[in-house]
Parts: sequence; structure tokens; C-alpha cells
Amino acid sequence: MASYYDTSDTDSSDTWNTDLSDQYLFTTDTWEGQLNFSRGCNGPEQRCWLCTELTPWNQAMHRLGFELVERRPGKLCLRSVKHRYGGDIDWDWPTNIGKASFLVSWLLQYHPCIDELKLGYSVYLGFRMKAPPFPISLRPTAGSDCRRTLRGLELQQTASACFETIAGASRACFELVDLDAVGGLERLKLTYACVNPKFAAELAKLLRRNASSIKRFAITDVVVPRQVNHALRYLFSCEALTVSSFGYGRGSLRSVSSVARLLHSSTELKELSIGPIASRRQIDAIAKELENNTSLAKFGVQIGAQRCSPEPVFTALQRNTTLRELRVTGCRINGECGQSLALLVRKNTGLRLLFIGDAEVSELCLVQLAAALKVNTTLETLHLMSEMLPLNGIAGLCKALCINKTLKELRFTDFECPQEFRATLARQLAQDECYNRLHLTWTEADLPGVTAALTSPLAVIEEFRLPYICRFSTTGLRPLFDALASSKCVRILAVCIKEDPGEKGRALCEMLKVNRSIKFLFLAIDHDGYKFVEDVSHALTVNASITKIVLSIGHIRNSRTATALSYILVRNKTAAKFFLHSPKTVYSEFVEEVSWALQQNKTIVKFGSARNCFDEEESFPFFEAVRRNRGALNRAVDFVVSPSLDRQCVEGFELFSGRPCLLKHLKKVTGKTEPEAKLAVAAAEYYRRDNYLLIAGIVRHSLKCHPAEGTQVDALNKDCWQAIARHLKVTDVIP
Repeated sequence: MASYYDTSDTDSSDTWNTDLSDQYLFTTDTWEGQLNFSRGCNGPEQRCWLCTELTPWNQAMHRLGFELVERRPGKLCLRSVKHRYGGDIDWDWPTNIGKASFLVSWLLQYHPCIDELKLGYSVYLGFRMKAPPFPISLRPTAGSDCRRTLRGLELQQTASACFETIAGASRACFELVDLDAVGGLERLKLTYACVNPKFAAELAKLLRRNASSIKRFAITDVVVPRQVNHALRYLFSCEALTVSSFGYGRGSLRSVSSVARLLHSSTELKELSIGPIASRRQIDAIAKELENNTSLAKFGVQIGAQRCSPEPVFTALQRNTTLRELRVTGCRINGECGQSLALLVRKNTGLRLLFIGDAEVSELCLVQLAAALKVNTTLETLHLMSEMLPLNGIAGLCKALCINKTLKELRFTDFECPQEFRATLARQLAQDECYNRLHLTWTEADLPGVTAALTSPLAVIEEFRLPYICRFSTTGLRPLFDALASSKCVRILAVCIKEDPGEKGRALCEMLKVNRSIKFLFLAIDHDGYKFVEDVSHALTVNASITKIVLSIGHIRNSRTATALSYILVRNKTAAKFFLHSPKTVYSEFVEEVSWALQQNKTIVKFGSARNCFDEEESFPFFEAVRRNRGALNRAVDFVVSPSLDRQCVEGFELFSGRPCLLKHLKKVTGKTEPEAKLAVAAAEYYRRDNYLLIAGIVRHSLKCHPAEGTQVDALNKDCWQAIARHLKVTDVIP
């Protein structure tokens, strides 16, 4: 088999030697005895054998920076391992990149069961590698359908500067070729550092050819090329579009013009995010189309210059009845712009969420906004995420909550103010009973009011964030934690720990043991406080509701921290997602212990860590354990969708039955509603019980007993077997 190495695009000024090309020649013989290249793909109609034999392929590709993941039943995603191709140059990399190029290309050509490709790599600025970019081919093999169907394609190219520079030089690891073969594309995401004219032309053709199938398209962090700008206006089937450019000049203007045309003609576009917009002409073009648009539900715009005001957008949307979410960032709101914003809140009856971020807002504008809130009856969420908001304006908005009973959430970012101001604000909020609808960085003065809101049967607080708890008194925290323990509404809890919390930390852990409503827990611990982590680990093994855990721990040094985290992974049977963040690479013994624990866990289907938290070679067991669990979840969905005697599918169903992640994944894969998904799971469980003896392999066809005087096993009816199978699992029987 020929190599995927081509020197035809080599710059004559490159410093590498063309005689080196033989060392980058790879064939299937390179992995002889390790990988199966001879067996054909069963997809896309059936589940391919590759779905159940991913381990050897991932062992070969992990060190090359790639992995295969079964994200949906029978459908594979081929993607780059996060952060693999970045950082400093290694002169041995061309060999590994060449191997990756061959394996990735071969899999894409021979396995149509792979319907998603996520390719991420660096472009090395000021440096020429020993070899040109290695191609990744998308064209199917000769004799098959010339079109390569991909549901999702994501290309992320980041810039990495090098110490050893050559003026004007740059080099990418990979080059995606045969884009003209891609069809049936539904999701396309591009984050690019450098777009050359050749790729820009191919990308524009790709967009036009797949215009009828693309549902989501995002192109960010790039000066959008002219051809791509023009192709945007033909995406009539696109439901979500994001266009973000580095450029504020003519390039941005072309993007805005094409997006405005699409907004004018499309009846399918529901989500649009664009920016930065830097001129009045650009903002006017978008505002004109927003005024009469009836399909858009979410719109976000980033303002790229202080001279550019979002006032035309606010004015255009005052009578719009279909837009539900508006996000505006990077702007200055005062004068006429502030009046337009207030009129928008006063007149618009369709908007449910308004987000103003990274903005400079005048006090007069906040006063006008508060007055508008008092008459608004439809807005549900208002976020003002700016650190420079006038204090009197903040107080006025909080006071408006006393009159406005439909706003469910008013959120501010952290802001500095005198203690007297917060004490006065706390008294006002407690008197107006508005703590359940306000999100602030809480102070000691707020604790009584927040505690009362948590215990009130009429108040609903779904998200609760507590800053460094060491700042609060124990007498203030204990009633708060007691209220959280009995809460049936709080779904998200975020807590920060700066130093050893002592008794306060133990009170927090006691609350976690009792609470049954929290689904997402975020804990940020600034130091390696192993004693507190141990308390948390014991609490999380008792808790039966939390499905997502995020732990951020300072530099991990103590072995007892590893033991505590391992305890969570082995004993906790509820969490499906686990994320660990640490600013520095942890020591090998820690990795070994946590790796062992994760391999014992059968329910975590998503695991994440901070960049460089684990060494590349040591991270394979983490990924492999999660891939195994993800596969079992997919088998469970297979069984629910189409009940059968497949033991592997039944084992997956037994493992995840009753867990929220099964319902969530089932709804995502099939599009079922919550009630429909629950009915399907119940029907699958009935089938499992009814066919338990066959699935477990106890009997082959039917059960028959020799004649006897008493009642025998074969006389039991279905109801009896259903009752028996209720207490048994297929895994209870050794095959």
C-alpha cells in the first residue's frame, strides 16, 4: 500500500532533506499482528465489529494523538486526543505524524461506520518541520461509493510559536485532502489559525455542496476568506450559525453582509452568533433583518469597537415576538443606547433571556432598565456580567424584583463595594423576599436571607454558588448547610475552599451525605488538603443523586489525596461524569492509583482533566476505561430500542437501568421525549424478565421437567418468572 506522504506541495525554501521521505513510508505491515486490516466494515447499515474491538486500535493510535470513540450506538467518532499536537517541537514527531496520517486515512477510507471526525493540531509559526504537512484523506476506496458520508466534521488549528524561528515560516502537522468527497454533512466546526487560498476554495465548495444538509456551522478565530463569506448565504437549511473573526475590517464586513442575506432569506435559522462587529454599517445591516425575522430564537453579537453601538439591535427587536435569547458583549451602553435597551425590555413580549457581558453601563441606563423591569411580564433571566456597574443601579435593579414577579433570575458578576452597601442591600433583599431569584457573590450579611429562601416552600433555588467558605462564620454556615441538606430544588452546587476548612468543611460534607436533589457538584480547593478531600470522598460515596462531579485541586502532593479520589471512583455508583483539574502534572504513583480506580468503575462515561494534568503515556487507561463504559451505555440503548437476546446488550442495560444517564442518552439518540423514553425502558425491562432464562443461557429453547407428583419449575407461569427475574441479573449466571 502506498504511503500517505506527498512532497508535491513542498516549498523549495524548506530546510528539510527530500532524501528523508523513505522513513515516512508506512503500510499496513507496520502494524502486522496488532491490527486487523483485512476484515471489512459492517456499517453503516449494521453495527460494525470495530465497535467492540476498539482497544487494539486505540492502543496504536493513543501515542499518535488519536482515539476512536463510540459516541452513539454503532457510530464511531475519530478524534484527536486533547492537547496532543501542541507545544514544543520534537524532531521525532514527523515519524509519529506520518503514522497517524496513515492510520486515520485508512480508517476513514475503509470504515463508513466512522461518521464523525474531529481533527485538532498546531500550526508552528516561525518554524519549518523536517517534512511538509501529512495528508489525511477522506476519499473512500476504489470500487465503493465515491462520496464519504460524515455527519460531523470539526477542524481545530491553533498557532504555536517556536523559539527557533525562520522569518515568515509556518508549518502544520496535517493537511485534510479530498474534501470534495464529503457529503451528508450535518455539523461543521472550524477553528483555524491559518487558512490558505487552496483550503478556502475547497471549504467554500464543501459548504455549497452540503448546503441542503448542514444544520450547524461554526467558523471562529479566523479572518473569514472571501469564498467562504459568499458561501454562507446559501446555507438555507442551517439551524445554528456562528461566525467569529479576528478581523475588524473589510473581511468582517463581507461576513456580516452574507449573514444578513442568509438572515433575510432563511426560514430555518434558529441560532445566530456573530462578531466582532466594528461599524455602524455592519450593525445596521443585521438589525434591519432582525426586525422582520420570524425564525430566529437565539441571537448573540460581539461589539468590536467602542464607537459601534448595539442601539439598532435593541430598537429592531422591540416588537419581535419570536426571539427568546439575546446576548450582547463588549459594548458601551449609555444615552440613546440605554433608552433603546429599556424600551426593548418594556415592549418586547417574546424575550426570555437577556445577557449583557463585558460592557460599560451607565447609572442612568440601569435606572431606566429597572423601571422597564417593573412593567415587563415575560423576561425570565437577566445577566449583567460587568465588574464596573454603578452600585446605585444594582440596588435599583434588585428593588425592581419586589414588583416584577416573573423574572426568575437576576445575576451579577462579582463587584467591589463597601460593607455598608452590602449590609443595606441584604436588608432590602430579605425584606422583599427576593433572595431566591438573585445570584450574587454572597457575604456574611446575606446568609440569613439566603437560608430563609432555601427553606421557604414557595421559593425555588436551582443553582447555588458559595465563595470561599472560610470567610463565613460557623454560626452562619450551619443553618445554611442544614437548609441545603433538606432542599428538594437545588440542582447545581459550587463551593470554593481556600485553606483547611475544618469544622465548616465537615458540615459541608454532612450536608452532601443527606441531600438528594443536587445533580452537579463543583468543588474548588486551592491547596492539597487531603483531609478535606477524604471527607468529601466519604460523603460522595453515600450521596445518591450527584451525576456530575468537578474537582479542582491545587498542586497535588500527598498520596492520601490519590487514595481519597480512588475511593470516590470505586465506591460511587451514581456519577456518570467526573472531571479533575490540577495546575501541574501529578506524580506517577497518583496516576497509577487513580487509573486503577477508574478501571474498576463501570458507570463513568465521561472523564476529563486539565491540560498536562497527566502524562501522555500514563493517560491511556483513563481513556480506555471511559470508552469501555461508553460502549456499555450504547449497548443498553441498543437493547431499549430493539430488545433482543444479545447478552452483551442486556448486561449494559442492567448496568445503567435506573440511572439518569441512560434516559438522557436514549433521548439524545432517538429523539424521544422524557415520558416516551421511560416507557421504552420499562418495556425493555419487561422483555428482560420475560426472557431471562434464554438470555442467561440457562435454557436453550424451553424448560421441561420429568414427570413428578408435585408442582415443578416448568409449571410456573410468566408472572412467577417475572417476579423471580426481578431479583436476578444476567451477570449472576456465569456463561
